[in-house]
Amino acid sequence: MVTDTTLSAQERQHEIFKRMSGERRLLLAMSFSDQIRDIAMEGLRRRHPSVSEEDLKALYLKEMFGVTITHRAERKPL
Repeated sequence: MVTDTTLSAQERQHEIFKRMSGERRLLLAMSFSDQIRDIAMEGLRRRHPSVSEEDLKALYLKEMFGVTITHRAERKPL
C-alpha cells in the first residue's frame, strides 16, 4: 500500500489507537467517515454545479456503492 506516513509515525499512531477505548475509536472512525463523505460531496458539487442536492446524493450513492436511486416521481407505488 502506498502511504505518505513514516513507519515510526504509523507505529506511534497504532499505540495511541490501542490506548483508546472502543467507544472512542468508534467515534473517531465515524468522524473520519463523515469527513470523507463531506469531501466527496464537495467534489461532486464542484464537478456538477447545476445539479440539485437530491441528485448529488443519488450520484454519490452510485459512485461510492454502485446503488442507483430513482426520484420519488419515478417510483412505482407499492
